[in-house]
Amino acid sequence: MTSASSSPPDEFSPLREKWLTLHRTTLPSLAKAKSPSQPHWPVVLDHCFARIILDNAVGVDKPWNQVLKAPAYRNMGRGQLKAAIGLGERIAAGEVNLVELDERSLGLRGKGSKVGRKGKAGGGVAKEEEGAVGERGTGLKRKVADDGKTEESNLTGKKRKQSKDGTVSSYFLPSPKAETAPTSPRKSRSSDPSPKQEATPEDKPDPQRQPDSKETPEAVTAPETEIKTLRNPITNATYPSAPPLELIEKSTLTPFRKQVLALLCQVPEGKYTTYAALATHITAASHKTCARAVGNAMRNNPFAPVVPCHRVLATGGKIGGFGGEWGDDGKFAGRKREMLRGEGVRFDGGGKVVGEVWRGFK
Repeated sequence: MTSASSSPPDEFSPLREKWLTLHRTTLPSLAKAKSPSQPHWPVVLDHCFARIILDNAVGVDKPWNQVLKAPAYRNMGRGQLKAAIGLGERIAAGEVNLVELDERSLGLRGKGSKVGRKGKAGGGVAKEEEGAVGERGTGLKRKVADDGKTEESNLTGKKRKQSKDGTVSSYFLPSPKAETAPTSPRKSRSSDPSPKQEATPEDKPDPQRQPDSKETPEAVTAPETEIKTLRNPITNATYPSAPPLELIEKSTLTPFRKQVLALLCQVPEGKYTTYAALATHITAASHKTCARAVGNAMRNNPFAPVVPCHRVLATGGKIGGFGGEWGDDGKFAGRKREMLRGEGVRFDGGGKVVGEVWRGFK
């Protein structure tokens, strides 16, 4: 662990104040107001934002408190403070998905996923770091703050009764008792079985009669229409075959990522644009941004190649990023150049693209 310095330099004070304001005030306020910068706000408490940001920006591959001593804000170096502030600002701007960051933080700490659980992925606020129920039935909730201190408070909220099977459909399906209920003891005489009763001509099967279409097994068990899927060439993940803009609109991506990916769909085949050109258009038409933010929004594009992130290059004709890696030495740089060549984009002997940058965004 990084040890705390006995007399931290005063030059860090502005960064510390900015970090404290960001995770204690700015982000909780956005979450409580349900700001559209995030599709869902899984947390609203300041210590939850500190956990998510510090785990991802400082801990990276482990919980932050395995890297730093508490309190974190007093023991972070300049680079760590800037990394935490930068990630917090990207969360506020909607350039990264808070739910994904929260899931990664929980995974680093060995905790279960919130996604898919009732009240978690749908925008509800999860109970954070909840302790076990005491012997006398008193629920204690532990809150691990940014400074590493633990606070406990009683949980007085009452739980609502749920259906036994826990599913919404159980409220709309017929009761199992109704299906297995015994028949009424009152029966008409005609319904009583008679051992000597013979079948009437109407009851006897006609060997020459053609079966009705409703009686055929094919009519009852008609196969469902197969849903076509496409495959991402980089991640090998699949997604439904649908118009690109429809895929983007129905996704859970942040508004900023949706905006960037939708603009990519305007770049024609055989043309290319740059991260800077995209940033310039967004700044003029919507809000201030930069090439780096655009590149981060395109990272891990879930709808490649129909949403053509491969048509965006770095300034100066360099290949840029692809598949989460950057530059000519990137693992997928050759794949990106091959895809562009297949669409008619040309490169010179040095590997730089030839031709004008496409800027016709609307």
